Order: sequence, then structure tokens, then C-alpha cells
Amino acid sequence: MAKRHQDRLNIRDVLDMLDNDDSDIDDGDDSNSDEDDEYVVPQSDNSNAEDTSDDDLSKEEDTPLSSLATSKKDRRQYRWMKKDFDPPDLTFTGDPLSQPVLDAKGQPQTPLQYFRRFITYDMIETIVVFTNQYAVQKFGNSVNTTVKEIEQILGIVIRMGLVQMSGIRVYYEEDTRYGPVADVMSRNRLQLLLRSIHFVDNESASEDVKTDKLWKIRPFLEKFRAQCLLVIPEEKQSIDEMMVPFKGRFSHIKQYLRGKPNPWGFKIWCRCSIDGMLHDFDVYQGKSADRGQISELGVAGDVVRKLGETLPRHKNYKVFADNLFTSVELLEKMQKDGFQYTGTVRANRLRGCELMSEKELNKSGRGSFDFRVEQKTNIVCVRWMDTKMVTLMSTSAGIHPLDKARRWDKSAKEHKDVNRPFIVKEYNSNTGGIDLLDSCTARYKFSLKARRWYMYLFWHFIQLAVINGWLWYRRDCKQLGIEKPLILRKFQGRVASGLVSVNAARNRGRPAAEQSPSSRPTSPVPHPPRKVRLHPNDDARKDQYAHWPVKIDKRRRCAVCQIKTDTNCEKCLVPVCFTENRNCFKEFHA
Repeated sequence: MAKRHQDRLNIRDVLDMLDNDDSDIDDGDDSNSDEDDEYVVPQSDNSNAEDTSDDDLSKEEDTPLSSLATSKKDRRQYRWMKKDFDPPDLTFTGDPLSQPVLDAKGQPQTPLQYFRRFITYDMIETIVVFTNQYAVQKFGNSVNTTVKEIEQILGIVIRMGLVQMSGIRVYYEEDTRYGPVADVMSRNRLQLLLRSIHFVDNESASEDVKTDKLWKIRPFLEKFRAQCLLVIPEEKQSIDEMMVPFKGRFSHIKQYLRGKPNPWGFKIWCRCSIDGMLHDFDVYQGKSADRGQISELGVAGDVVRKLGETLPRHKNYKVFADNLFTSVELLEKMQKDGFQYTGTVRANRLRGCELMSEKELNKSGRGSFDFRVEQKTNIVCVRWMDTKMVTLMSTSAGIHPLDKARRWDKSAKEHKDVNRPFIVKEYNSNTGGIDLLDSCTARYKFSLKARRWYMYLFWHFIQLAVINGWLWYRRDCKQLGIEKPLILRKFQGRVASGLVSVNAARNRGRPAAEQSPSSRPTSPVPHPPRKVRLHPNDDARKDQYAHWPVKIDKRRRCAVCQIKTDTNCEKCLVPVCFTENRNCFKEFHA
């Protein structure tokens, strides 16, 4: 027993053997060995107590050997010096933003056309095919749905987000009936189609396909992602996580994030521009899905690399992320790919960078800071004292130029200006794109309940398509100099109206039940309220479908020539002339 204990090697002996090349393990290419030796810097004894080194062997008895036996490259340290940061050439050489597509009047396209840039006709056609197929497999009969019916369902759900009630049935009940929803489709038909919407063929899916936890919605996600990648990205991009609220039990990818507004749900890694437009994403499937594929950067670092693969390299795109993702190794790899990275960093990822502690910065007062620059990679690390201490790393932004930040002083009970390094200002100004996208998404989203967990993802991405279309529309309006673009509420309403009414005849809704003579009120009937004239949707006005001229009793002014006429468009409910001398009906619908 004693002999077995003496023959047992500890971790330090194993690492020494690797360093002295006494083992049979091949370190790889010998041509870089001298370069690695020059790069290794001995760890100083007076390192910061809050920093956690990757080579800490104090718990080797309790830690598995596989987690401690790191290679020589992984144990490489960095040389940090207090010197002025020399920023690289930050000239942006990426593609300029696309020019707006204008209509015949020189105006931007309609909201529905912006929405169709992300939810295309082919995507809806695919849903129709698999929905009818799934209905046969599940119910025995096809629901015989069409592209127009699926578009109407999307329009109904989008419209429900603007006028939210407690459930679908409430929109059809007598006391709370809402015509823009109830007049489009019957309640039973709507609920049947909502139960039948599908994206793949369940019976033909192979076992390899089913290893993907998102296989039932994967085709839709890939097509939506392809449409997002068509948008030319802006210079500054932010990467963060997004949560899709879900509290159901039957899901293998549900996550819990403490401190989030919706802690339970599905996590989506996103890359957005600073205005919130979604360019790329990846739905997180848990650690088990990434097992065996995680690099030295960890899960979060690999996410940044993956979302950055769809950006053109060596164009000086600026990427911003929080301390979940940031590490020195990640900055070094992003720098080699031609990206400029800025983000907050955790204290245990400083890799030997010794900065002033929080107590020392607190003594110097609010607005004090300390910094170091890595000698070989030119990565700058800045620690700044605000209400609390914050540490940032960057390859593009240092402490200069300093500016002032207005802060409230509790002791003096007044506002004061404190010093703020440029890296802090740059990070705060460009890292909130995904938070803005979250805010816009939650504003007018209807919480549709479903038994199938992946339907929560589907309806979330439908809302993201509305937001992306609106942000693209605002970008075009800015280029055209339009000072007052549509607000999100009106934009979403026009998308819903277009989906419901384009290429569809006008549905008059369910007629009201006649009252018996005994049930009629005996009191005088008040005058009905004045009717509100609704303007027809531009997409429905020009779809050349079910527009019929009909005669009306009361003459009204023509929408084109302003001359009184007794002709009305049955679908648009707009008076237009249709005589031998004037054909305003054709001009109005052209």
C-alpha cells in the first residue's frame, strides 16, 4: 500500500514532465516551440487576490485530473505594463448600408413588404404543406389550409398583440367581441389551425435529425436566419442573450437565468446592431448539446466566434459584449480575425493583469481609474470606479479622450461631474442593442398558449420579424430624410391588416341574432354613434382581388377627384367615381 502511494504522481510532477519533454506525448509542431517559450512569463508572487489563475493546484486532491492537466499553450501568461495605449487603425471598410427600395411615388415600401423580407412566401408555403400533412397524421383528415389562411392567422395573432385580452375565446364572446379578429375567421377554425401548424414531416425524420433538439422547428429557424443575414450589418454590433418566456414542463432546452425579467424560458444567443436589428442568432440547447465541441474559450466565447463568422473579416467591425463572454484569449482571436472587441470582464479572467483594488480606487474617489496594456497583443484593460468597480477590456478603445459623466452625490446632495474613460463611454453607447430589441418585442406581443413548446419560439420569431421590418423601415426613412416615420404600433397594425386583407374578399362577419318583439327595449333608442371612416390598407387596395363597384344610397365625395358619387368599392368601402367620363375606380386601385 505504501509503495503504491509512493509511485503515485501528483499534478505538478505531470506538468514538469510535459515541460521537460520527458513524456511520449507529442506537443505538435516544433517550429513554434521557441515562440511559445518567449511568450511565457513567470507568474509574479504578488498577484491580485481576487484573480483566479487557470493553473491553481491548491485543490488537486479534490479536482479531477482532466480539468487540471492543461497544455503548455493553455497555461501561457501575458505581460501587462502601464503604458499609453496605441489604438490600431479603426477605419471601417465594410459594405455601406443598402439603398431604400421606393414605390412609384418615391416613398418607402409598405409595412407588409418590409415584413415579407423576413417571413417570405416560400416559408409560408412550406408551413402549409406540412400543416396539412400533420393534420392527416394526427386527426386523420387534412385541414386543407392555404397560404392565405396561414397569413390571416399571422395577421390575427399580430393584431391580438395590439389589443390584448386574456385568451382567444374572449375575442369571440358576445360581451367582448372584437370585430377585426372575429370577422376574419371563426373561432373553431382558428383553434384547429393553431393546433395543426407544423414545419417538418414527423414520420420521415431520421434518427440523426432527431438528435437536434430543435428538429421540429429547425427548417423555419434556418430560413429566418438566412433572411436576417441578408441585411447589411452596421459597423457596431453587440452580442448578448435573449430569453423567450416559457414555464412549461415538457422541454429539454428550457433554461433558468436568475435576475432576468423572465427567468424561465428558452435562451437565444443574438447578434444585433446598436439600434436593435437582429442579424444572427443561435438557440441554446444546453451543455449536453455542445459536449465535446467546446474550445478553450468556453461556451460563451465559442458563441462570439460563431456569431462573428457571418461578419466579413478584416473590415474593422466593432463587437461589444458583457463579462459573460469576455476573456483575453477571446480578444486575441477576434483581433486575429480583423474584429475590434470591447467588453466588461470578470476578475478571474484577467490573466495576471494587476490593477488597483476596489478599496484603493474607492480611496481615490469616484471617477478614478487604473489601466494596463498587454505588451505583445496591445490589449488594454481598464478598471474604473463608479458607484461600483467595473473592469473592461478592448482592442480599440483606451482611456483617452477622457470626458465627464454626471453623477448624483448623496453626501453633498447634488450632481457632480466625474472622470470617465473613453472605453466606458464607448461600451455604454453601443452595447444595448439586444436590450432594445427585447423591449420592442415585449411591447406588443400576444402571449399565445400552446401545448407544443416549440410554438413559443415560432411566435416569438414572428414578432421579431415585425420588429426587424420596422427597424429596417426606420433606417430607410432616415436615409430619405423622412422626419416622422410610423411608430411601432401603427407599423404593426398595418402589417396585420395587410396579412388579413391582401388577396382576400371582405368578410362581413357573423350576422347579429334577431330580437323577438317582447325582448325589444321600450325606452327611446339613442342615436347611434358617428361612424369612423377607416382608410383602406395600401397593400389590400392594390392587390386587384375582390374589388367591386357597388351603388350606395347616400352620395359621398370621391377619394380621387372629390366629386360626389354614388359608387363605392365593396372591399375598400371608399367612394370612387365610375362613370363614362371619369374612372376614378381604376386610378384608385392602380
